[in-house]
Parts: sequence; structure tokens; C-alpha cells
Amino acid sequence: MGANLRRLRWVCTSGCADAIKCKSLMLNFLQPVLETALDAVVAMAPDGTVAAWNAVAEQVFGWTEAEVLGRPLADLIIPQQHREAHRAGLERYNRTGRETILNRRIEITAVDRAGREFPVELSITTAPDRLLFIGFLRDITARREAEARLQRQAREAQLLFEVASLATSTNSFEDALRACLNAICDLTGWPLGHALLLIGTELVSMSVWHDDTKGAADALREATEQIRFTSGVGLPGMVLAAGEPIWIADAAEASQFPRKGLGLGAAFGFPLKSEGRIIAVLEFFTYDRVRPDPELMLVVRTLGEQVGRVLERKRTEDHQELLLHELNHRVKNMLSIVQSVAMQTFKGAAPREAIRTFETRLGALAAAHDLLIAENWEAASLQEIVSKAGLGCGADRDRIRTEGPELRLHARAAVSLSLALHELCTNAVKYGALSTEGGRIHIAWHIVHDGTRLCLVWQEQGGPAVQPPQARGFGSRMIERALAAELGGKVELHFLPEGLRCVIEAPLPAEDR
Repeated sequence: MGANLRRLRWVCTSGCADAIKCKSLMLNFLQPVLETALDAVVAMAPDGTVAAWNAVAEQVFGWTEAEVLGRPLADLIIPQQHREAHRAGLERYNRTGRETILNRRIEITAVDRAGREFPVELSITTAPDRLLFIGFLRDITARREAEARLQRQAREAQLLFEVASLATSTNSFEDALRACLNAICDLTGWPLGHALLLIGTELVSMSVWHDDTKGAADALREATEQIRFTSGVGLPGMVLAAGEPIWIADAAEASQFPRKGLGLGAAFGFPLKSEGRIIAVLEFFTYDRVRPDPELMLVVRTLGEQVGRVLERKRTEDHQELLLHELNHRVKNMLSIVQSVAMQTFKGAAPREAIRTFETRLGALAAAHDLLIAENWEAASLQEIVSKAGLGCGADRDRIRTEGPELRLHARAAVSLSLALHELCTNAVKYGALSTEGGRIHIAWHIVHDGTRLCLVWQEQGGPAVQPPQARGFGSRMIERALAAELGGKVELHFLPEGLRCVIEAPLPAEDR
């Protein structure tokens, strides 16, 4: 095309004074471009009329060349809202030569013969002596649709991730419902969303709403509260009856949409299910009439499945909690029976002190169970274990100093350590640092060996002078052997003159490292 235009300039400057003839010559030279260009090519005269129109332009805009030649271009392909600006720009260029869009590639909209407005990519250049404006136009509808589809898919993936993440982290069914409403309204651009919970055979309106235009849903909310949504009644009832998403393209004309007269155009709803049963229905509204969107229905179905899992998990956790409390109750009952049997067994045959020791050991075991039940029998805080062991043997809290990082021990280790600490504390009250007024106990723990092992040190101070025992009693054997075995580590008792020192070292669970 550049060679043709250079040749036109030579022709026009070699003595031709007739603008009409020059224009005709230009069109003749442009003919190969018009015939071979893959884009729509439109030539416009300075007065705004069509001077040339290729075959691709006929396909794109629906007008034949014979129908458009000599007619104002603005009346043919320029949208109504842009025509005045087009005429003003053309007049300014003819008068001043000042241009704003020549020799650039821009994206605008055009209209075809049927009045359809669609996006086009446009570049405009001028022929020599400004006798013609030549525009190259490409319909980019498919490209825009592909870009919009990619953006929507990316947004869908993001929203699915956000709702799925919330579904795995929250125990609040209402929070999950609200997040789902917000996500779908964000995805669709629809302003109103609402949740209804299935109670018995009726869908009951919840206080969970999405309202983009604060207050716009007031009339809808009031109308919703007046209706009993049972199977088949209104949009929620239709969803309940079908067990599938329902779309209403024109709410004003739908016979099964009782909330008419509120200016709503379209609506859709879908069920939330848990273990295959409907537990709630989400419904959405917009003020425009909108045809069903099958792709959107697939997305909202997936979102609904994620929210339904929140309730499934909550029910499972509630059931586990009930079982744990029932187990704890039975264990404590069993300990009471053991205590009663022990008392009957020891009656008349054992000193009262032995019975009291046995009872306190059972009490320490029960306290450890209570602590673990509060933590769903998964793990317990080391600080809590130490505190309960001291209080359980009647020690003054001010005389036991503790220090160490926050750590959690698994259930088996927690019970064993609780019993061992109780034995140490009981021994300190009877014979050690807590048996005298000025005695103190320091319990400290830290992590050693590159964070893989726990070291806990029990140190008594200010009590009676300590001498190593001639024989090891039950308590000592339990601490040194049983505790070491349970923890998978080692326990050392040092009977130092200034006070008993117990060093416990054990591997940390992998999750605590």
C-alpha cells in the first residue's frame, strides 16, 4: 500500500489539477489493497461520505458497496452516541489539519446493518493531499469474548479457592454462607443474594443477605418474611422440590414467583447439600431480565458443595465431642468404681495414708483426662499439665515457679507426665522442699538438639537435706522406668543434698518441631 500511495503522490504532483480525477486515480491504485486485504477497508472522502468499500467490509457490516458509496459513513457504521464527535473531529481536521487518531491502532465499537454494536480494532491513514481517509477495521468480538472468558475462569478459580479455604478453616455455617453469597454476587454482578435454612419441611429465611445497594433489599426481605416456602412454593420451594438449581429469566412473568412488584428482573437459586440431603437454599436476584447461564450453574453447584462440607464437618466434630465427653464420663465412673473397690479392699488391712495416696493418684489421672478432653484428646499444653499437677497435690501456687516455651504434648505423653509430676509434687509435700515453710520448686523446660527433643528439669530448693534412699519405692520406679518408656526418652533422679533434681528428656512430636 505504501508503494501505491507514493506513486499516487507522484501522479498528483505532475500537473493534475482536477481533485475528482485525482481521487479516481487513487481509488484505482487502491483497488488491489481493497481486494486482497484481510480486514474491512473503508475509504472516506473529506466530506465524510464513503468512497470505497471492500468485500470484507460487506461481510462485516452487511452493506454492499453499491448501497454505501456516496453516503455519510457516520450513518452506516458509527454508533449513535459517537456520531456527533465523529463529525466534529472531521470538521476540525479539514479546517486545521490537527489530528488525534490518525496512524494509530485503537479499539472502539461499530454497528452493522442490523444495528448490532460490536468491538472493532481501527487504524486510519490518509492518502496524499488528504483526498481520502483510509480505515482498516477488524471485528474483535471473538477476541474480546475469549479474554472475558479467561478473566471469568480466573475469577471463578479464585472464588472457588477462597470459599474452599474458608470451608476448611471455619466452623461457622453462617460465615460460610455469607462468603458464598458474596462470591457469587461478585462473579455475576447481581446485587442481591439470600440464604434460607431447611427446618423440617420448610425453608426459613436467615439473616444472611448480600445487598450491594444498602437498603435496596428491604422490600424483598419484608416480602420474603411473609411467605412459607415449602416444597414447590416460590423459587426456594421449586429448588427444594427439584433438588437442582432453578433459573427464572423473567421474574415479572413467572407464575411461580410470588414476590412480584418489586422491580426484579431475573432470579436463580440452588440447593446446598450435606450427605446428599438439602440443608439450605441460596437465591440471587437482579433487576434485568437475564437468560440462563449453564456455565454459572456449574460453578455455583461447586461452591454449594464446598459450603455443605462446613456443616458436614461441624456435625462430625459435634458428634466426636459428644463421644469424647461420654468416654470421659465413663472413664471417671470407672475410676470411682476402682476407688471404691480399693477402699473396700484396703479396709482394715492397710493404713489410711496408703488409701489417701492411692486416691490422689487416681485424682491426678482424672485431672489429666479432663485436660485432654478440653483439647479433643489430641494434645495438651505443657504449662497446663505442670499447673494442674502442682494444684492437685495441694501445693501453694506461689511456691512453684515455672518457665519455658509454649508446647503441646500428645495424649499419651500428657497422661504419663501428669502422673509423674503428681508423684514428684506429692513427694515434695511429704518429704521434700514443700514440707518446710521456706522450700521452693523450680520447673523449667526447653528444647534441645536442634529442636528435636524436650528437656524438663524439676529442681527442689530450701527443703530438708536430701539423702539417697536405700530402696526405690513405687513412685520412683514409675517416674524412672514407666515415664521413660511412655515418652520414648530418659528420666534421671538426682538426690542432691540441696534438693531433689529430676531431669526428663524426650523426643518432641514432629508437628511441634
